[in-house]
Amino acid sequence: MLEGFDSFSLINTYNRQVDGVNTVKAANLFTDDFHPSLVVGDLNVHTLYTDPTRDMSSTERRKGEQYFRVAGVQGFAIINEPGVYTRTPDNINDRPSMIDYTLPNRQLADFVKTWKTNIPHTGSDHTAIVTYITSNPYVTARPSPNWAKITWKVEGKPNAVIEEEVKKLMGSTVEYEHAASFKWTRETEPESAVDNFDFNLSLLIHTIKKHAPMKRPCRWSKPWWTPELTQLRKDFTCAERKAKVDPTLTQDAKEKKKTYQSNVKRAKAAHWRTFLENVKKNNV
Repeated sequence: MLEGFDSFSLINTYNRQVDGVNTVKAANLFTDDFHPSLVVGDLNVHTLYTDPTRDMSSTERRKGEQYFRVAGVQGFAIINEPGVYTRTPDNINDRPSMIDYTLPNRQLADFVKTWKTNIPHTGSDHTAIVTYITSNPYVTARPSPNWAKITWKVEGKPNAVIEEEVKKLMGSTVEYEHAASFKWTRETEPESAVDNFDFNLSLLIHTIKKHAPMKRPCRWSKPWWTPELTQLRKDFTCAERKAKVDPTLTQDAKEKKKTYQSNVKRAKAAHWRTFLENVKKNNV
């Protein structure tokens, strides 16, 4: 069971559009429960949040917005990865879409670890979705300094700003004698060495920390993701939008998508190799 709760609801539904009306009403599907609940299924509605490149009619967009507005009011949120299709039609003339959704409520949100669609093909035109739920709340790493991205050198020379601040810490000149500086241990006071070391280390970290950009991980952060992949994804989604307007650009869009996907695979493989090279029996 989930920590702090004695029950859990899993609601699997199939919504159809009959004469423009939903057979499963959003108000009946999303209720204000006080225990963890997960709604999954084929809802047959569309939203730009999960399918940003889809060219929707005003009616199609309005139906999706109305459906998920009810879900939001009741504390349910979509956790599908934007741009990942969940249905690929057998007819090549039909466009793929995102109509299968996973929505945990606020009581379950902290227990959801991952959402994936990369399991083997089942033979259906719908993609099988796997949602991992932990028995304990899944805690996202807190923001922290990215020490590896500190600019230590500028044009091949030591960063003048950092160098100046370290000089202040040393307090070796009259100019800096009144600034916060390191404590020096005298030979006659060896017992103060440990306390002085802790103070000096804390002061040094506080000084250098200002030059480190912050890492702000979220639940869906990928350790293998790079700025290059971000740009490649922007390129292929932009090309896809243009191809919808001008069919002659379809081949260019396909090539950019292929390039993006191949780079994602290489990034994952490289990250895995690095992990295996550095792993030790006491840190697995």
